[in-house]
Amino acid sequence: MKLSQMVRAAIQVSDIGVSKDFYMNVLGLTEVYSKGTATGGNMHALIGMPDSVVINVCILKQPEYSAFGMVGLFEARNPAPPRLQRNSEGANLGELCMVFYCSNLDKLLKRLSGHPHSIVCAPEPLRVRGYIKQREMALRGPDGEKINLIEWDPDKAKTPGLEGGRPETSKGRVEFVDG
Repeated sequence: MKLSQMVRAAIQVSDIGVSKDFYMNVLGLTEVYSKGTATGGNMHALIGMPDSVVINVCILKQPEYSAFGMVGLFEARNPAPPRLQRNSEGANLGELCMVFYCSNLDKLLKRLSGHPHSIVCAPEPLRVRGYIKQREMALRGPDGEKINLIEWDPDKAKTPGLEGGRPETSKGRVEFVDG
């Protein structure tokens, strides 16, 4: 068996227009890969909904990248699915977090103004394995979906990786132990 790269994250949204605006104008996923209304067929079964459901679909991607790592927005109605109940703004078991590289977190923060979101962790340098690395932040999108942004130029050939950064003092140091 062989598995490909992740094709897309599929997010159940309450208002496809609001979510599309957020992902296009805040995160910059400006190319519409596919959109429309799914009726008939068996898409309802794939998302665990009755066959009466109407599903509006909008799949977004970065224009300069291949059709992997896309974000699919799915608004189901008649009936709409229930809202996910979270116990915390932080981590919740079974919850997916989408992770993207972002060349400038400060510019992204300015773009967030006027869009529904909540900040889980403001931009700060990642401290791990005794090193201070690139800045990262975490937020929740319009329907509470978690997004982690790593400040790193997506066009760089080399990713930040697990090693490197500048050495840190022992205060606040995080160690990973193999086991």
